[in-house]
Amino acid sequence: MPRQPIRHHPRMDQIELFRACLGVLSTAQLLHTGITRSAIRRALAAGRVQRLRRGWYGQQPHPDAIRAIALGGCVSCMDALQHHGAWRPRDKREHVRVSEERRRTRGSRGRARVGTPRQRPRHTRCRPYGANPPVAAALDDLEIAFRCALRCADREQLVAIADSLVHRELATLEQLRSWAADAPSSGRGWLDLVRGEAESGTESMVRLRLRALGVAVSIQVRMWRGRRVDILVGDRLIIECDSVAHHTDLEAYERDRRYDRMHVAQGYLVIRLTWQQIHDDWPAVERDILAVIRRGDHRWPRRKPRDSEPSAA
Repeated sequence: MPRQPIRHHPRMDQIELFRACLGVLSTAQLLHTGITRSAIRRALAAGRVQRLRRGWYGQQPHPDAIRAIALGGCVSCMDALQHHGAWRPRDKREHVRVSEERRRTRGSRGRARVGTPRQRPRHTRCRPYGANPPVAAALDDLEIAFRCALRCADREQLVAIADSLVHRELATLEQLRSWAADAPSSGRGWLDLVRGEAESGTESMVRLRLRALGVAVSIQVRMWRGRRVDILVGDRLIIECDSVAHHTDLEAYERDRRYDRMHVAQGYLVIRLTWQQIHDDWPAVERDILAVIRRGDHRWPRRKPRDSEPSAA
């Protein structure tokens, strides 16, 4: 479920607040809920919370938050967007935002060291376009995280992220344009490519890559029985884009292959792409798709075969 913006209501349950903030709260956040400093000390002594660094406390903290706080920052950019429910590009780095004040301070007292150097993932210190406010929570809100992603993500990744934000109703396109207002004007043209229909980042990537080749595509096309397909090229070439989850969801795997069979029975051509093929084998995928198009097989023959009712789903 998408994480809602944190509203520090005095009567808000502390457990609920910890969960919404990746299991990490600052002293200021705790005090705002009505907890006293003496109560914080008692919770520490009783082992109900742990001190991660000066002014920051954890209760079953998420590893992302532990490492971000250890670096003197917060979870931001692509990582924060994912925690809020958006699609995340493949990127092995951990994205941490550090405030300008912290950036100007060399070193930090009480910095935690998480794991050995070999165990620690690579991280990048992100900075948003526009204002870089002080770190007030372990998890950045959507706007700041998105403004950081404008620097870290490439054009294709940004469109896929924005597609997911709009599709999942986490933000509107108007909000995204407003959040991107401080980015260079030359780097905002990608917003015109955002559609919001795509149900996965891989689907957005394939749409953009085919568009760059001059291939017209339709997204999330409704077929018979209300069934939708990811991408339709021409009249009959269906391209389905699987996510990583499809590799482990046996029920979805069986259902999708059943629909593929039924589409083929009606005369459609189906190309189903795995996450790995889209990311690591795109040149070969591109060649195969273009081969189908160049033969004209994406169009119905002059005499289209009569539709037949597929077998029961």
